[in-house]
Amino acid sequence: MKETIKQAFREYWTYFLESIPSILMAIIVLSTFWLLTFFLAKALTNTLTKRKHEPIMRLFLVNLFKWAMYIVGLLFALDILGLGGVLSGIIAGASITAIILGFAFKDIAENFLSGILLAFSSPFKTGDVIEVNGIRGRVKNMEMRTTQIRSSDGREVYLPNSMLIKSPLSNYTKDGFMRHSFVFGVDTNSNTNQIRSLLLEYLKTEKAVLKNPVPVVIVSALGDSSIEMRVSFWVNLFKSSNADKVDLGEPILSRVMANTKDIMLKNGINLPSPIIELKNYDHSLKIESF
Repeated sequence: MKETIKQAFREYWTYFLESIPSILMAIIVLSTFWLLTFFLAKALTNTLTKRKHEPIMRLFLVNLFKWAMYIVGLLFALDILGLGGVLSGIIAGASITAIILGFAFKDIAENFLSGILLAFSSPFKTGDVIEVNGIRGRVKNMEMRTTQIRSSDGREVYLPNSMLIKSPLSNYTKDGFMRHSFVFGVDTNSNTNQIRSLLLEYLKTEKAVLKNPVPVVIVSALGDSSIEMRVSFWVNLFKSSNADKVDLGEPILSRVMANTKDIMLKNGINLPSPIIELKNYDHSLKIESF
């Protein structure tokens, strides 16, 4: 038994000594590919920067190139060690395993391919505010499998790239322009032309509101006890929105709404409250007015 173990150990040791040149060569090849990848990735980054590619696309393509080079270097090293044939045999003979792994890594592959499509189609760039499936945030980075965004409440959200491909994607800051609107009610006896003139004059003085496209004030509905007015205006998010928040001009909207209320009250225009009708069927109860 001992002799058998010693014999096996001597055979492995001899094989190891004979393989040292191959091992050293494989290490040299891996090191060469690592250095080559480093310099080529740097050159690729500079080239893409000069061609003014978006940072998010540039980073994705450079990472994709790095992984491809690492895999090629590993295959060369395995071939030098004489494991290339073994690896090919495993891949060729493991059809069932490949199917199982294919199902297991389906989502990973899907997200990876989706990332490639997003990199080339460029529906958004770093800093854009996007929304998908009710999740809204500012884009910070796109990786091989996920896209990282930061929500308005400070959460870091990692969206699978396949979700961005499959689901409707809204980009609020593609060109920086966004329309806001709100509805408010006035008394049925109010002069709607006067209200329109007052608000349009006010909106001309609001610096954050764009003059072109022009703001719009219209009657949107006639209710039983009020007239509904709709105010619509455009803002430039690049100039008015805080770069660290996903507010989409909401502070401007809030200010315009508050000032609209003040203008109505200042000019004697009533903003109706809900009307509640009370009926007393018990005449024995005394009703007093206040």
